[in-house]
Amino acid sequence: MKRLIATILMMIMFFLLIPVSYAKQGPELVDVTVDGKVIKVKKINILINGEPIQSDVPPILYNSRTLVPVRFVANYLNADISWNQEKYEATIKTQEKEIILKINSSDVIINGEVKKLPYNVPAKLINDRTMVPLRFVSETLGFDVGWIPETWTGTIDYKKQDVTNITITESEGNLPKIKIETTGLVSYKDIFLEDPYRLVIDIPRSNFKIENKKIIASRGILELDTNKYPIKKIRASQFSIDPDITRVVIELDRFVSYNINRSKDNKQIEIDFVNKVSDIKLETIGDKKGVVIYNTNRPDYNILRLYEPDRIVIDLLDSLLEMDNNKIGIETEFIKDIRTSQFKPDSLYNEQDKIVRVVLDLKEKDVKPHLTTQVEDDKIILFLDDNGLKNINFEKLDDESRLLQIKANKRMNYYIKYDEDSKLMEIRFFRKYADLENGIIELNDELTDYIKVENIGDYYKIFVKFKKDISYTVLSSAKDDTIKVKVLDKIKKYSDKLIIIDAGHGGKDPGTIGPVTKMKEKDIALDYALSLEKKLKKLGFNTLLIRNKDEYIDLYDRVDKANRSNGDAFISIHFNAHDDEDISGIQTLYCPSYLSDVKTVDNYPFAETIHEEVLKATDALDRGIKRRPKLVVVRETKMVAALLELGFVTNPYEEKKIVTEEYKNKAIQGIVNGIIRYFEAK
Repeated sequence: MKRLIATILMMIMFFLLIPVSYAKQGPELVDVTVDGKVIKVKKINILINGEPIQSDVPPILYNSRTLVPVRFVANYLNADISWNQEKYEATIKTQEKEIILKINSSDVIINGEVKKLPYNVPAKLINDRTMVPLRFVSETLGFDVGWIPETWTGTIDYKKQDVTNITITESEGNLPKIKIETTGLVSYKDIFLEDPYRLVIDIPRSNFKIENKKIIASRGILELDTNKYPIKKIRASQFSIDPDITRVVIELDRFVSYNINRSKDNKQIEIDFVNKVSDIKLETIGDKKGVVIYNTNRPDYNILRLYEPDRIVIDLLDSLLEMDNNKIGIETEFIKDIRTSQFKPDSLYNEQDKIVRVVLDLKEKDVKPHLTTQVEDDKIILFLDDNGLKNINFEKLDDESRLLQIKANKRMNYYIKYDEDSKLMEIRFFRKYADLENGIIELNDELTDYIKVENIGDYYKIFVKFKKDISYTVLSSAKDDTIKVKVLDKIKKYSDKLIIIDAGHGGKDPGTIGPVTKMKEKDIALDYALSLEKKLKKLGFNTLLIRNKDEYIDLYDRVDKANRSNGDAFISIHFNAHDDEDISGIQTLYCPSYLSDVKTVDNYPFAETIHEEVLKATDALDRGIKRRPKLVVVRETKMVAALLELGFVTNPYEEKKIVTEEYKNKAIQGIVNGIIRYFEAK
């Protein structure tokens, strides 16, 4: 018994010791070369204002002192760095301080005065990189330095400062410049967001103390309305206390590139939106020749393909031309010459836009070259060849149809819209999910003009320009690793199909009434039905409306009108209701053929296809496909039929959404996609 108890006690002690052993584990050890010898040192973590820093050479512990790359001081402590190779000296310079550190010397010169380094730990050459003592340099430059022993982490915090003013001035080219005034050096984090477009700048360890009270609105928020394109409005406030963070939000008209710099006295953050095009060269990139456009920052740009004569145009937005020569004199297999200009905006742009236009004049060839682009830092690189676009395939199935496939790295959500007036399809998804090349390819196809790929902010946008009116069906799932879109010449394809559209209720029968908007189901159903008819007619379908105005029609009269028309499909549009206002989503009702005396084909595939496409288009909650043999309009109609409940008007959120043009257009497009998909599969 004693032996058993002793064994149990030993096991308990063993397991109790496990976490202790992990807690006492030291930092990662790395091999470095110091004074010609390879030694193991401890790798140290660094936090700047609570944020971890990134460095290609890690900070290390050497002789019990933390050393960091001198480049770290430039990147994170806002100092200028220079190196004297003859004297083996690194100079760190700010507005107020000049620090000279000599490799392997415990002496340091601060503003001309020679002093001793604390603990006699000098600057060192480690792996041929200049490393300097973190605490000494940081404290000398005026930063607060700390140490977290549990995680082997050095901390550097800027002194707390006040944000005292925000103004808008003009930079070169009459583009706006924003100045954020502070009482001293501050750090910042910036992020660009879309939908709507805005630039957010967070300033940690700062208090929001605007001196000009006239620009402060209610609740202590600064609001500056401006007509300085592309800035719409500036908002700023004390975003949080403990930690103290000032947040500045710049609302923009569109995606725009930007530069953020500090003033020389470290008392201003300056944000400007102008790029300068400094040079254009032909260079070898990997195994290809590319035209390289040099910029001061990365601009947004548009690509156009123009003809007679054949040329490719690259418009760089928010840009000024700094080059002397307007003709570059570059010639390749496909390029005859390159021209540049400060382009005066036409109807494609806002009249206040600053645009540098780069024109590639092309040689006359039977094979039209494709353009792909690559962005490296602030350079835009253009490649012309006769290859296609990476991970994009556009296949001709027959004279009437094409298949577009876009390959992603993983399953993802995506957005597709088609503008019938411009005949332009846009597909959008996050860049992180795919590996595409920016560019444009001319298809020389009787149905399709070109495909263009652009990366805008965090997104890829694929534009497909058509020559004729088309319809399309999305064959991929709502979340998929390959986007598949089947495109059809709409005029030829559906002229033999008749779709019957039934707007539910009408006249003395209002249907469900929305508790918030007071909308009547009969009115919104008719609105949807008329939009559906218009859309189907544009695609080449024949249509029949059961009612085209606010009138009461008996259920059996509706059925009789549909059956006499000898139609191919019947769609009845309704909206749902429930006692529980939290219930929302889309439901589709149908009658199985075996429960109808007049139906000869299975109606479920039709209901299922419509239901799936409407869900995909609206991203609404799935309330399922239900058998409803007691519903007259789906039981007694001879053709395939489905009754669509396109949302719950008793759900406050969904009720408001149903009456919007955006939701209606999505739902109608889903119905159309379902109809097309159903007949394509037959």
